[in-house]
Amino acid sequence: MLLIFLLCPFASAHFEEMHVLIQAGRYTEANNKLETLAESAKDIAVKSWCYYQIGEIHYNYTHQYTRAIEAYDKILKLEKMGLAAEEIFLAIIKKGDIYSRMGNYQDAIETYDRLIKLAPTSHFVHKTGLQKIRDINSALSDLREQQRIAIQYKGTPLAAIAQFQMAELYRNHSQLNQPEKAIEKYESLLEAHPDAIMAPEARWRIAHLRHTVLNQSALAMATYRKVIEDYSTSNFAAEALFQMANIHRTAEKYSLAIPIFEKLKQRYPNFWNMHAVLYWTGVCYEQILNYPKAIEAFETFIHAYLPQLDPGYLGQISMHDKSVPEVKAQIGRKIKELAEQMSEVELERLNKASADQDFSEALSIARHLIATAPHTFQAEQAAELLPTLQQLTAIENLREKLQDISLAPIEAARARLQIGTIYERKPLQDYPKAVEAYQEVAKHHEASTHSAEALYRSGLIYAEQLSTPDEAIQAHKKVIETHPNTLQAMMANFQLGELYRELHRYNEALQAYETTIGYPERDRYLAGGYKDSFADRAQFRIGRVHYDDRRYNEARFAFEEFIQSRIQSPRLAAAYVYLAAICENQGENAQAAYFYKRAESLLTDNTMQMTMLIEEASTLGNLPVSTDSDAVMRFITENRRRLGASKTGSNQ
Repeated sequence: MLLIFLLCPFASAHFEEMHVLIQAGRYTEANNKLETLAESAKDIAVKSWCYYQIGEIHYNYTHQYTRAIEAYDKILKLEKMGLAAEEIFLAIIKKGDIYSRMGNYQDAIETYDRLIKLAPTSHFVHKTGLQKIRDINSALSDLREQQRIAIQYKGTPLAAIAQFQMAELYRNHSQLNQPEKAIEKYESLLEAHPDAIMAPEARWRIAHLRHTVLNQSALAMATYRKVIEDYSTSNFAAEALFQMANIHRTAEKYSLAIPIFEKLKQRYPNFWNMHAVLYWTGVCYEQILNYPKAIEAFETFIHAYLPQLDPGYLGQISMHDKSVPEVKAQIGRKIKELAEQMSEVELERLNKASADQDFSEALSIARHLIATAPHTFQAEQAAELLPTLQQLTAIENLREKLQDISLAPIEAARARLQIGTIYERKPLQDYPKAVEAYQEVAKHHEASTHSAEALYRSGLIYAEQLSTPDEAIQAHKKVIETHPNTLQAMMANFQLGELYRELHRYNEALQAYETTIGYPERDRYLAGGYKDSFADRAQFRIGRVHYDDRRYNEARFAFEEFIQSRIQSPRLAAAYVYLAAICENQGENAQAAYFYKRAESLLTDNTMQMTMLIEEASTLGNLPVSTDSDAVMRFITENRRRLGASKTGSNQ
């Protein structure tokens, strides 16, 4: 759309008019104006722009997909009149996307195939077409597998996970791209498994699809409210409030957005996107001319959040094209323009409130202190305490909720589980208290899947933080015993394998990994087209266990089987390196050189494979344990050359 807009300056005269009509929901009027303009225009670029806008209206707003295809077909007919190739490529891509949206995947694949044949192999759209076809085929394969799992494990938590995975495949634009179908699947999940651990996310996904993809703001608002009503202790309740406020803000209804942002700050002080909440609150107060409140919000953002903010999160405040210093300077100028003196709050009040364990009050004081006197020693102290106070206040709020005798058991389970996860995260990292909270979940909600999650998290803490492997083993075994058909049981089996491997109890480790592989896989899609899963890790670890136990023949068989069966694994390079080490150990230098070459090919300009190699190959004594990818590549290359030279020498 931007490309066409830039290529066609004439279109800019009509852009704002179309924007106003679309925002007002006057789609028929916008469509008619565009068709009239297209018919009268002599310039093919203007015609193309008009048809593109018509296609976007019917794709994104009216969801009359046949009419959208007709619009893009009109663009394609302009090819003979000399329309720029980039506009033709874009129309083909959009047409393929619409076929996917309609569920006509064969037509979509044929459309993308046309793009592949039309575009030069060096052009990025050629690769785009190839990737889209791969994504559709992979998603359809995954869909069939999830359908099988849902039938096989009907009525169990694994079936709920499978239903959720199906909805995710339909939701993802780069996979099946059917938001309406995704909503249907999420709703089926909620009906069949209302207490599933992913139920809050499913409800939120429905609202978010209506909001951001289908542009159904009224339905989205109603569904976001449902998330808040039904899952108030879930992180997705905070997400729902944030999106509701943004709907009002983007519609320039600032007075409606402000109380929702304020409610979000009060109820969910540890919300991950709190920096954006503060920034947009300031924008809304500025728009209604409440400058003191605007200054308070902007000062809090610029001094409490921006210094620690990853630049990747600047997109949350629509400043993705700016650096942190540029954002600081821009907001600093705004504060100066709006500046009014604010009363100073003393640090002693903060310390007293914290000592009295009134963390909500302490948090309010800290934020105000940072906002009103940002350059003082007291503000620095408050800023250091702020992350801790946010987490403690969140726990305080959850414990207050648990005192409500009318609180549903499932909400109580979520609240207790949430307390444990907050204790576990930075900055608190109070692992004994986290375990106590998880034990409360297991005690009060023994039959719930949340109990499985709590036991599993306890096992991880025992193993990774408290260094008590026996307790970790018992916790994971209890997950498997009490909640066998859950995702947590599968993960617990994997963690048992890890524990046994570290303890050199190799046969038990192998059994645990084999059991992990027996569960339905839950894939995680990574960059570069790779897929990861616990099964992938477990199958790789089987090879590592054999290698650690000096069972080199078994290790070799395991890694060769891994390479054949896990062609999308991010651990392929690591498997080849292990095979190279085994072959060299067995005097097969030529084969070792071959495996190093395969690893080298995979690792070149491949951050994913390199990261996994560094993580997985620590067992190999001759591989430098380093995060320096260049050093690792030098090691691989030198070994390949050395072994290749050795082969040449022996031949001579």
